[in-house]
Amino acid sequence: MLKGKIMVTTYELKIHGKIPHVGFREKIENLGHALDIDGIVYNYEDDIVRILANFDDEELKEFLKKSIKFLEKKDDLIKIDEIEEKDLNAYIEFPKGINRISADNLLELNKKLDEGVKYVKLIFGKLEEHKEILTDINSGMGNLNSGMGNLNKKMDDLIDILKNK
Repeated sequence: MLKGKIMVTTYELKIHGKIPHVGFREKIENLGHALDIDGIVYNYEDDIVRILANFDDEELKEFLKKSIKFLEKKDDLIKIDEIEEKDLNAYIEFPKGINRISADNLLELNKKLDEGVKYVKLIFGKLEEHKEILTDINSGMGNLNSGMGNLNKKMDDLIDILKNK
């Protein structure tokens, strides 16, 4: 399709990695709206998210790909192995922005719950580590307070000695 005098082409981007069930599609949707890119995003296969999007500018497409790759620097749950790109040599008309297609059947929802449980366990494990560290610090503070009490007593004794001279 011609947009003004510029040819608009639909591209397929397949993002491979640890990305399903961690909020990745929402981030892609937000990027698409922010960059004024029309298309769709959905979970394609295990460990693959597929984006179909229209581009009339090669720089914008490359910027989207770099932005997608940058997401893994900002979110520890996202791990991108590869971004596969294919020119579909066609034009598909999409609603404004990149929109998520939800194919969340019971199996998909269970996968998301499993991911959530995994991260909750990770959080509680970290909390246990921090609890142990705080317990050690608290114990050390008790020893420090006891030592400060002894030091104060000695300082008072020293002041009394100096006053009596």
